[in-house]
Amino acid sequence: MLRIAWQTLRRSRAAFVGAFVALLCGAAVLTASGVLLESGLRATVASERYAGATLVVGAQRSLRPPGGDVTTEVRLPEPVTLSEEVRAAIAKLPGVDSAVGDYRVAAAVRAPGSATRPAAVSGHGWGSAALTPLELVDGRAPESDSEVVLDAGTAAAAGLGVGDDVEITVRSVPSLYRVSGISSPAGGVAFPRTSPVYFTDREAGRLSGHAGHFDAVGVIAADGADPEALAEAVAHAADTPLTVREGADSGALEFADVGASRSLLVLVSSAFGGTALLVVVLVVGTTLGLSVDQRRREFAVLRTLGSTPGQILRLVASEALLVALVGGVLGSCAGFGLAEFARGLFVRLGALPADLPLAFSPLPVLASVALTALAAAAGGLAAAVRPAVAGPVEALRESASPPRDTPRWRRTVGLVFLVLGLSTAMVPVTVRGELGAAGTGSAALLLVVGVALLGPFLLRRLLAPAAALLRRSRVSGFLAAAATEAGLRRLNASVTPLALALGFTVTLVYSQSVVAATAQEQADRALVADLVVADTASGGLAPEVVDAVRSAPGVAAVTELVDTTVFVPYRVFDDVDLATCPARGLRGADPAATVDLEVVDGDLADLEGETFALERSSANLMGLRVGDEVEVWLGDGSERTLRLVAVYERGMGFAAVTVPLEVLDGHTAADAPTRLLVRSDGDPEETAAALGRLAEEYPTVSVTDRAQAAEASRTEAELAAWINLAGLAMIVAYLAIAVVNTLVMATAGRGREFALLRLVGLTRGQVMRVVWVEALLFVAVAVLLGTAVAVVPLGVLSLAFLGGPLPAGPPWVYLGAVAATAVLGLVSVLLPARLAMRAEPVEVIALRE
Repeated sequence: MLRIAWQTLRRSRAAFVGAFVALLCGAAVLTASGVLLESGLRATVASERYAGATLVVGAQRSLRPPGGDVTTEVRLPEPVTLSEEVRAAIAKLPGVDSAVGDYRVAAAVRAPGSATRPAAVSGHGWGSAALTPLELVDGRAPESDSEVVLDAGTAAAAGLGVGDDVEITVRSVPSLYRVSGISSPAGGVAFPRTSPVYFTDREAGRLSGHAGHFDAVGVIAADGADPEALAEAVAHAADTPLTVREGADSGALEFADVGASRSLLVLVSSAFGGTALLVVVLVVGTTLGLSVDQRRREFAVLRTLGSTPGQILRLVASEALLVALVGGVLGSCAGFGLAEFARGLFVRLGALPADLPLAFSPLPVLASVALTALAAAAGGLAAAVRPAVAGPVEALRESASPPRDTPRWRRTVGLVFLVLGLSTAMVPVTVRGELGAAGTGSAALLLVVGVALLGPFLLRRLLAPAAALLRRSRVSGFLAAAATEAGLRRLNASVTPLALALGFTVTLVYSQSVVAATAQEQADRALVADLVVADTASGGLAPEVVDAVRSAPGVAAVTELVDTTVFVPYRVFDDVDLATCPARGLRGADPAATVDLEVVDGDLADLEGETFALERSSANLMGLRVGDEVEVWLGDGSERTLRLVAVYERGMGFAAVTVPLEVLDGHTAADAPTRLLVRSDGDPEETAAALGRLAEEYPTVSVTDRAQAAEASRTEAELAAWINLAGLAMIVAYLAIAVVNTLVMATAGRGREFALLRLVGLTRGQVMRVVWVEALLFVAVAVLLGTAVAVVPLGVLSLAFLGGPLPAGPPWVYLGAVAATAVLGLVSVLLPARLAMRAEPVEVIALRE
C-alpha cells in the first residue's frame, strides 16, 4: 500500500501541496515548542567561578508532595542550603581531594565618598577561590574580617587598588573594608557574568546570614579519580537529596537567573505547546479533509473498480503518513530556527538572559514528526470514511454532487465542543488570575472546533438570508449564491482557519489586556501607603534600616514586605496537586494602614504566627474556609502548617497568598524585607524628603511615591502580558499561513469550474465578479464566526475581572484583526482565481481530473 501511495503522491503532487504546507509549518511550531521545553529542562550557561571544580553539589531544588506523581513536581524558587555536615561527608569520600563550601552574598561596591550608585557584586569566602581557580595579580589573600580581595574589573571600575578602603553595602548597610588583593581568573580572561568580591570565609558566612550552611559545595577530585564514579558517590553521600553537576556544566547552580529563566521556558512552552498541538490538529484535519473532498471522483472510481473501504482507508492513511513524514522532517529543521527566533523575543523583553543558549537534541524532532503523522492519519481517515464506505453507485453520485447534510456524528461532537467551550468560558467567574484567563483562550479554541465540526449544517443557516438576496441580484450574485450553497464543504474548510485566526488572536490579545488592567487596578487600590522604600541591589533591608525608616520624621506606619512563592496542596479526585501561589510576607503593627486587600472573610489583624491569608477564588477552588489548617510548602521546600485567617479579593494586584513575615524568616534568598510600605502622618512630600536624606546614608536604598510604585507595577503587568503574547506569536503566525494555504488550495481546485463558466459564455471579468462576491460573503461569515467565538469568553472574562462586558484594550486591535482577516481572505482567493483563469478554458477542461 505504501508503494501505491507513493505513486499516487508522485502523480498528483498538486493535490497534496496544501496538506504538505500545513504539516511542514505545524511540525515547525511543534518542534520549536519542544526545543523551548527541553531548554527549560536542561539549558545552562558556562560556569565561571566553578570552572576549576570537578563537581559542584547543590541541594535538590524540586518538590513533589506525598501522593503526587511526576506531573506535580515543581521547582523551588528560593535557595536551599547544604550543611557543614554534608560538606564534611563529601570531603571524606574516596577520590575527593577537597570539598569547599561556597557562600553567596548579594552586595554592592563603590569607592568611599563616591557620589555614584554602588555597583552590584557577588560576595564569597576566599576559600571558594580554589574552585575557579584565581590568580592574585596584586597583593595577598584576606587575613582579617576587615579585608577583601576585589576582582580586577571591579577594582578598575571603582578606581581602587591594594591598600585602599572600599565601601561594601550588604542589606543596605555600608561598611568599610581594606583591599588586600586584586584577583583575576587564570589566564587573565574576565568573567562575563560575575563581579566577585572575596571576604574571609568567616565574614562571608556572617554576611550570608546562614553561617555553616553553604549555597553550594565544590569538589576537587584527587589525581586518578573517575569523575563518573565520584559523581555517583557524591550524590549518595548524605541523607538529603543532592544535585551534582560537572564543574563546567554547573551554570544553573551558580547563577540564580538561569534557574528562573529555565522555569519560565518550561511554563511558557508547556502552555502554548499544548495550544499549538490542538491548533495543528485542527488545521491539518481541515486541510486533509479538503484534499480528500477534492478527490471524491477518484475514490468513486476506485470503489466502482472493486476496491474495498479498508483499501481506500489504508491508501489515504498511507498517503497522509508519507506526506507527514516528509513535511514533518523538513518542518522540524525549520523549527530549530523558529525556536531561536522565539528565544530572541524573550531576550528583548528581558525575560531571558542573552547568554542562555537553547538546548538542541533529536527528541523534539521525533516528537513533532510523530504528532504530525498521527494528526495527518487521523484527519485523512476522518475525511475519507464517507467516500470509502459508500457503495459504488452512491460514491459516483456523491462525487458529482457531494452530500449537503452534515453527518449526525459530526453534529453531535460539534455540539459537545460548543458546550465544553461555553462551560470553559465560565471559568473566570470562579477562578481569578492567570488560570482563569487561560480558560478564556481554551474556550475560544473549543468553540472554533465546534463550529468546524458543525460545518455545512451551521453555514447553510447563516448563508440562507444572504443567498436569498443574491439570487435577486445580477448574474454574478446569482452564481455566487449557487456556488456557495453547492460548495458548503469547501466553504467550511475555508472559513474554519479564517475564523480561528480572528477569534484566537482577538481572544489572546484582549484576555492579556484584561488581566493586565485588572492587576493594575487591584494594585492601585491595594496600595494605600504614601511611599515605598526598596533595596534590590544588596540583598534587602537590614533591621537597622527598617528602624531608621520607622523613626524618620513624618512616618506614621511601616509595613515590611518580602516577595516569594508558596505551594498549597489540593486534591483533584484522588490525586494530589500543588497550586503555585505568588506570596508576600508582611510585618507591621498595622498592615491595614499601608495595604487594603478588600478582605471578604476573616481579619488581616489576625495575620501573626503560623497563619496565612488567601485570595478568594483560590480559596474557593481549594475548598478552604477561614479557620482551616493547611500543610503548605515554602519557597525553599520547608513544610509548615498554617491556619487560614482571612480571605481577600485583590490577589491579582498584590499576591495570591499573604503570610506573616516571621513565617518566611530564614526561608528566602534575602532573608530580609526588600520593600517597606510607608504611610505618612502629614505631608507625604516632606516625609519623602526626610527618607531621601536617609537614603544618602544607605546608598542602595531608593524612595518612590505611590505614582512611581504604580508605574512600576504597571510595567511588570505589561511585561507578563508581552511574555505570554510572544510565546503565542508562533501560533498566530502559523494560523495566518494556514489561512493562506487552505484558501489557495480551495480556490486552485476550482479551475475546471471556472473554465466551464467561461465556456458557457461568461467573460473572465464576470467570473472574477462571481469570485469577488463569494470571497466577500465567506470573509463576512468568517468575521462573524470569529467574533462570535471571541465575544462570549471575553465578555465573561471582562464581567468577572472588570465588572463590565467590554474588555480592556484599544478597539483598533479588533479592527486591525478584522482588516487583516479580510485582506488575507480576499487575496488568498482572488489571486489564485485570477491565476487559474490564465489558461484557455478548453485546455483546462481537457486536462485529466
